[in-house]
Amino acid sequence: MLTIVSHRAPVIDEFYPSTLLSIVYPSGKDVVLGNQLTMVDTAQVPEVTFISDDPNATYTLVMVGLVCERVREGFPSTSEFRPTNQQFGQWRHWVVTNISGAAPSIASAEQHTPYIGPGPGPDTGVHRYLFLLYKQTRGITQFRVMPHEKPHRRYFKAREFAAENGLELVSANFFLCENKA
Repeated sequence: MLTIVSHRAPVIDEFYPSTLLSIVYPSGKDVVLGNQLTMVDTAQVPEVTFISDDPNATYTLVMVGLVCERVREGFPSTSEFRPTNQQFGQWRHWVVTNISGAAPSIASAEQHTPYIGPGPGPDTGVHRYLFLLYKQTRGITQFRVMPHEKPHRRYFKAREFAAENGLELVSANFFLCENKA
């Protein structure tokens, strides 16, 4: 079972992953459940792959960012970071909808929210970037249009988006990024 919390409020509900979500950036860097990547590593749209257990299903991929704090200094474990009560909440970096389960491909799906790579402000600490893969329980769906400008991406809530659109979480992956400039 997996759960992710942001300052006492769940970012996602507890769930049992049913597929592996693989994310590889053009830089050659993989996202591996909490590894540290740089802004340069993650600047371009990654390749996303997963194996669908239902070829007739459709999926949605969501990428959100959270500011984190180190729970204990001196420990390299990614479990030592937890999301904080940040000023803007979850940042909506990318949303891809209506991904076919028969041939899962981000390239042939609908780019609901264009990709914006990580851009943590200087000395704002560690940021956690989550990739959330949802099965669309209502099949192919026309999602509500959301503005793409940066100010409108600041207050996204993955749980509410999932509930509004009949999405069932089936996999997740994440990495950490920090701007020490």
